[in-house]
Amino acid sequence: MATKGWPCQRLSQLVTAAPRVAKGKIDEREGSQLLIPSSPAGRSSSHPGGGTEVRETTVLVDIDSGIVEPGFLAAWLNTEHGVMSRIRASNAAAFGTSQRHLRDDPKSLMRWADELVVPVPDRKTQLSLASTDELLQSYHTELTRLRERVWDSAEGVSDIVARISAAFDDSGTAWLEQWPYPIAMAIWRADTEKSPGDKLRAYLQAWEAIVAFHAIVLLSATRCDPGRSAEIEGAIRSTLQLKSLGIDRASFGTWIVIIEQTSKQFRSTVESGDADELARAQDMFGGLSRSGIERLIAKEIVRIFKELAGKRNQWSGHSGYVSEEDQKTRVDSLISDIRGLRQLLGPVWTQLTLVRAGTARRKPDGYLQTAELAIGTRSPFQTMEFLVGDSMLDGELYLLCDGAQTPLHLASFVQLRAAPRDARFTSYFYNRTVGDSVTMVTYQYGPESEVHTDVATFEPQFGALRS
Repeated sequence: MATKGWPCQRLSQLVTAAPRVAKGKIDEREGSQLLIPSSPAGRSSSHPGGGTEVRETTVLVDIDSGIVEPGFLAAWLNTEHGVMSRIRASNAAAFGTSQRHLRDDPKSLMRWADELVVPVPDRKTQLSLASTDELLQSYHTELTRLRERVWDSAEGVSDIVARISAAFDDSGTAWLEQWPYPIAMAIWRADTEKSPGDKLRAYLQAWEAIVAFHAIVLLSATRCDPGRSAEIEGAIRSTLQLKSLGIDRASFGTWIVIIEQTSKQFRSTVESGDADELARAQDMFGGLSRSGIERLIAKEIVRIFKELAGKRNQWSGHSGYVSEEDQKTRVDSLISDIRGLRQLLGPVWTQLTLVRAGTARRKPDGYLQTAELAIGTRSPFQTMEFLVGDSMLDGELYLLCDGAQTPLHLASFVQLRAAPRDARFTSYFYNRTVGDSVTMVTYQYGPESEVHTDVATFEPQFGALRS
């Protein structure tokens, strides 16, 4: 709210009567009413009249529409930030230890309303956002209707597709400018390939970059707690051995095991309900919000990655001749999977910025650190200054949110190396260890497809992943 310059108020300041728990059917009545579920899964509504059926966990609030437009408030309460505000209010007003509930007496509900902080921008902004949200909701309803119509009758399917496909043409790559450079460049390279065969190979490699980067982020976050990290990495090592895998050769399956094990541990922390543990997890992720962490560690992410592993194995290792038409179909499938991943991650990569650290100056309230924004598909990178509590190592990669005190230091399993001739960076991912040499590979265009380093200098990166 502060970033947008919106004033905010407690919900208790906006009500015209004491909130009450809605039970059964709600009768139509005059005034502006709002239905707000106490659980984060429910959706708020500004249209509760006409015999609406509700559950007992829903609070009915009479809103002063002269101060805030009910449609705007309902729409905001359904956003990521609105849900977080609802969770905070419910936690503050609930009672109980293992099973916390919201009391239905007026005093408890007024306390809940006093804990629920909402934005109150100018009237024009409220009306504009409320009408836009309502319009988008109508589009969603129409899409649902069309989807049902397709399954009722196959006739006219092509007309339906032609009618809506232009609105959802996602062939453009403007969104890549918000994603971390190592994966944005891999996807951009795949998108620019011409032949179906080259495009298919490039998209499979782009997915390797995506999965590897995701695993490196989660692994790096666990290493912010060295004691617990050793235990988690030991469990990862054991699982890899059971699957005849290992960190000596970082296959697609290796990265997935790392993601599965680390995300499981973080889910346990986030879902524990312990405020201190949650705050510690947020510090480990460079100041990322709870909802952002939940997106990174979601079970659906693991499911998508496992499905990709199956496609990759089938198409790359167990396939004969593939026609050009089949190659195009496979490319479309991989692009569709990227869209699905984008939907699950939401705004994570706009909140959590990848930077390449530069020099730092000590200040009374921390360090003023110069860093290059390693996002999008363009380099040389834009340079900015960040005020951080802990200084970053010059030349290393970090993830941080604006205003975060402790940036997340990424393990060197992913690196950026500059080409001296044009100052453009090439991303390299750890691939394998053979003897005394570590091999890093790139999934983008670069001066070299592989680079090598001495295993002795890289050894600290393995931690407990390697015996």
